[in-house]
Amino acid sequence: MDSLNDKLGKVAIIADQMTAFGGAEREMFSILKLLPDADIFTITIDRSKFPQLKDFNVEVKTSFVQNFSKILPKGFSRHLKILNPFAYESFNLEEYDYIISISAGPGKGVITGVNQPHIAMVMTPPRSLWDKELNARASKLQFVYKAISNIINNYLRIWDYTTSKRIDYWTANSEYISKKIEKIYQKKATVIHPGVEEKYFSKKISSTPGQYFLVLSRLYDHKRIDWAIRACKEANKELLIIGEGPDKKYLQKIAKGCSNIRFFGFVSDDEVLEYYNKAQALIFCGLEDFGLVPVEAMASGTPVLAYRDGGLLETVKKGITGEFFKDENELIKLLKNFDRSIYNGDVIRKHAYCFSEEKFLKNLEIFLLKVYEQEKAKKEL
Repeated sequence: MDSLNDKLGKVAIIADQMTAFGGAEREMFSILKLLPDADIFTITIDRSKFPQLKDFNVEVKTSFVQNFSKILPKGFSRHLKILNPFAYESFNLEEYDYIISISAGPGKGVITGVNQPHIAMVMTPPRSLWDKELNARASKLQFVYKAISNIINNYLRIWDYTTSKRIDYWTANSEYISKKIEKIYQKKATVIHPGVEEKYFSKKISSTPGQYFLVLSRLYDHKRIDWAIRACKEANKELLIIGEGPDKKYLQKIAKGCSNIRFFGFVSDDEVLEYYNKAQALIFCGLEDFGLVPVEAMASGTPVLAYRDGGLLETVKKGITGEFFKDENELIKLLKNFDRSIYNGDVIRKHAYCFSEEKFLKNLEIFLLKVYEQEKAKKEL
């Protein structure tokens, strides 16, 4: 019996720029376990951020933007988003039988042939184009910069919508994103929840957690980590913040003079497991499409205090695996009244198994086989 690899033939995986390791990248490496012979296309990559590549026999192909990133100052390449359409459309994918884009940005805009099924695994429609309200501080940009940014975004929004018609099959990482896809692109998407790796379920659940609350996130404004800082200051709770990003100095300024709030930058996976295991709870303030970090925390048996909207409504169970809040005041109240002893770590972990990597890969394989059968039937007509 032919394997999935044999049936699909040669597969190209299209990724957004690979300059940091996040949810989309975790999902891509999970998929490589199912499709180990696939090649990866991305407009630019910082290989130092992806040591996992050595574990896969995979070729990573980049665009002309990679050359710019070598000569421009660190972090400046993100300002070249006007080039994204040209970069992705420049990829020659003729030799591939199936195209799978894993994207929260422009990656799904590649050009494919008539007989090349394109499966778009959408993490979210591009936030900078469709979710203006999430970038509140962008409204404070200087007038000229803001005007230029609006012109570029209008062009990219039109390109993003137009190129969505090139896609043959859609998946979404949550019901929340499925609804956004239907609203923005008028397309139906199959929901396949991402999964967390087995290692997050392997550590013995702590019977004596520490006194700290935990934030693990990239430090961007739409993650609303300032909520967690101000809430922990008000509630007099210890807070550990793990992660890096452009908002770090701003957040450190808010936390200044508060010895119970500490920043740790990036830490190893083993250290992350330990921090999850010993935390009172994970605090997650952002409007998330799905949210792998809260599921990782729950896999460790740790409850989650989550923003009451988006994909987290599909993963966190109120009163069982955590609690919800809608604003800073509600978060402060939760922190002041928080009692870790009412949560059962084994029950929390059992719920997290609904979102394991094993289940994700099983559901994805079923979906891809269904696509294969549909494409096979078309050819036989």
